Amino acid sequence: MIAAAEKKELPYDLVLMDWKMPVMDGVETVQKLQDEQSSKTPAVIMVTAYGREEAVSSAEQRGVSLKNVLTKPVTPSSLLEAVGEVLGKGELVENRAVEKSETAAEAMAQLRGARVLLVEDNEMNQELALELLAQAGMDVVVANNGQEALDTLARDDRFDGVLMDCQMPVMDGYTATRTIRQNPKWQQLPVVAMTANAMAGDREKVIDAGMNDHIAKPLNVSQMFNTLAHWIKPANSTVDASGTAAAAAPPAGSTAAGGASASGGKPPAVGGLPDLPGIDIKAGLATCTGKESLYLRMLVKFRDSQGQFAALFAAAREDADPEATTRAAHTLKGTAGNIGARALQAAAGELEHACKEGHPAAQIDTLLQQVLDELAIVMPGLEKVGAGGTAATKPAPAINEAALKAAVTRLRTLLQESDSEAGDVLSDLFDTLAGHPLAAKLKPVAAAVDAFDFDTALEKLADAGL
Repeated sequence: MIAAAEKKELPYDLVLMDWKMPVMDGVETVQKLQDEQSSKTPAVIMVTAYGREEAVSSAEQRGVSLKNVLTKPVTPSSLLEAVGEVLGKGELVENRAVEKSETAAEAMAQLRGARVLLVEDNEMNQELALELLAQAGMDVVVANNGQEALDTLARDDRFDGVLMDCQMPVMDGYTATRTIRQNPKWQQLPVVAMTANAMAGDREKVIDAGMNDHIAKPLNVSQMFNTLAHWIKPANSTVDASGTAAAAAPPAGSTAAGGASASGGKPPAVGGLPDLPGIDIKAGLATCTGKESLYLRMLVKFRDSQGQFAALFAAAREDADPEATTRAAHTLKGTAGNIGARALQAAAGELEHACKEGHPAAQIDTLLQQVLDELAIVMPGLEKVGAGGTAATKPAPAINEAALKAAVTRLRTLLQESDSEAGDVLSDLFDTLAGHPLAAKLKPVAAAVDAFDFDTALEKLADAGL
């Protein structure tokens, strides 16, 4: 049909292409389109009921570039935005971004004051979620697995909702949610899944377990807040007597009114950040709502927690828990997505699927090697990022004693209040002290803040003589 239309000089501008089809699947069709020397190759949007990353990974393995992938069910809004993007209708995309930013701000305002239980075993995901939820004025309590969540609810049920990771040690999110629903007191408690699995079957599993909805990782911040606001209604609402929610600032780095961001539509620049092969910095910053200091901390956490993935996976293979290898690959997939390492995320997803389905060891070895190959591309760039969440190559500026004293005082106050903003202030301090002996003294403080142990961080700050 495309060839016939071109002969008539009425070429198609756009193809909406399903992925899984008989005779010739969507990826092979796109491959043939891209290989043909035609005067006008139509833009292609891949539409699939399978996971987006699975489609992208399958295409990349065959040398096919997919500019846009939509997952079913497709909404009119997402379809309109995708068509506008691939056809270069910039104004349409910008206007949609403004609408999404305004909608996210409204959702954040509705969530202000909500008290939620975050059930998540990965420290990197914990820090990211805590930072984002704090922007909406939400009060967050953390549980490291499903059993901790049940123990927390047993002694304190004053929660407006639960954000539940699905794959965790000790007790997974599915089991925890089923147990929650067995208690009449918790049957109406909103439980929203936060998982790196986006396959249609995974969404059904979430609903079958008794969860209300599903938020995919890596996080789309606007969609996350909109989903949470749909289900979670704060008991201590900040809605005024007229029924209007108190204004909440849109996520940092979101598009400003009129469709132009402060940087002219480009992602915020990261001062002194080295080249990061294999990482889409724009995507990583978007997950961190444009906050450079948070993104840098995510990069460091990823490097420190996943840099030795070969050893981690080998240990998981020796673990008596049959889910250990699946969980290790799942964690890598989710955290790689957080920082924008798309190819690594896709490779880890393939490994996770093979482990979950019990594929032969030889096949898992092959997929593991693909993961390690992608990791080898990513890690050299991350090694240039300093331990304090700053670019290691950044030259040390002269230290302003008054500014240093003010920053330390601010840090101490935030630590006393157990405020996660302490991480941002600490990151700025590492910038200021780059190359100075005081920076080394702050590393124990940073380690305690990363573990959300603010009392120990205060002690370490005192030990450093600051």
